[in-house]
Amino acid sequence: MRFISSPQIFSGKEFLAPGTVLVLDEKNIICDIISSQEVEKNLIEYFNGIICPGFVNSHCHLELSHLNGMISKHTGIVNFGLDIIKYRNQASHELQLEMMQQADKEMNLQGIVAIGDISNNTNSIKVKEQSSLYYHTFLELIGLNPDRADSVFQGGQELLIEFKRSELPASLAPHAPYSASLPLIEKIFTNCNIYNLPTSIHNQESEAENEFFNSKTGDYLKLYDILGISLNFFKPTFKNSLQSIGSIFNPKVRTLLVHNTFTNEQDIRFIKNRHSELFWCLCPNANLYIENKLPDFNLLNINLCELTLGTDSLASNTQLSIIAEINLILQSLPNYSLESILKSATYNGAKFLGIEQEYGQLKKGKNSGINLIEGSIGDFSVKKLA
Repeated sequence: MRFISSPQIFSGKEFLAPGTVLVLDEKNIICDIISSQEVEKNLIEYFNGIICPGFVNSHCHLELSHLNGMISKHTGIVNFGLDIIKYRNQASHELQLEMMQQADKEMNLQGIVAIGDISNNTNSIKVKEQSSLYYHTFLELIGLNPDRADSVFQGGQELLIEFKRSELPASLAPHAPYSASLPLIEKIFTNCNIYNLPTSIHNQESEAENEFFNSKTGDYLKLYDILGISLNFFKPTFKNSLQSIGSIFNPKVRTLLVHNTFTNEQDIRFIKNRHSELFWCLCPNANLYIENKLPDFNLLNINLCELTLGTDSLASNTQLSIIAEINLILQSLPNYSLESILKSATYNGAKFLGIEQEYGQLKKGKNSGINLIEGSIGDFSVKKLA
């Protein structure tokens, strides 16, 4: 048996009483959670810092790992997207595989135990099969023209079959409001509801997204013009993007809204009145990388949004580290509740993925990873203890 303790132990939901000790077996399964008075002091390993469960990275793009350092910063979402299209298929399959394996190892070293990962193809299957980390893959579908909804959805179904053959958890997800039609989004939500699976959608990552829906103007016209895609079928809704599509979300489906950089209070109230299984993912380092703007953390917090944390990809971030995302939020808001942000990094992400019985909390009979957070607020580092 191994007995470990620290001045603060965070369970995934709350800080435990001072003097709490975790009892681990040889497989790092928590056998018991006891008081320090129940064991001889010389048997306890004391660590200076905060002990918490392994982190859950609720939004990542593993298959873009080979684009590390290739995309310029602060160019805006449209130019960023065009660069992704330009560079993503230039690397060999072997190099892409190698970079994904490196990214997987990096996340492991950073104390991440579970990932909600976006994929557009089957390239990441081999890495996920061999990884010690838990992956739920969101197979991202793109098709703004309603006439293509059936064929795009069928393509997603075929990808699902490949992941199921490899016994890897997966579900369908629309890419974003500006790239997925209402019929396609509705098909995805119906499918997820039938099989009790979560879904994910990039939400209001740029001001251009809201502009596109409000008035059919702005940078997305440039994007579709360069791609040679006609927008004759698209009509402005005179509302922000989330209010334009949110009414067709199935409220029974666990849904992750990713980024939320340009989400306002009216958007939040609109969707929360219609959806009871909603999670809001923050990827602040990626938001700075692309748009050089952060979401309104306080606005999301005071509206009781259930927050999770993500890293996005190495195309839009310099590292895949949840502790780096925590640091950035705390540097921006030093008085932000540490308990709340740690819950976002652990239990909330696991709850969204539907794995909270195994991950995201320190629980007897489970091995959900054990991290030690060291340093001062806004300058934390993380070390894996188990």
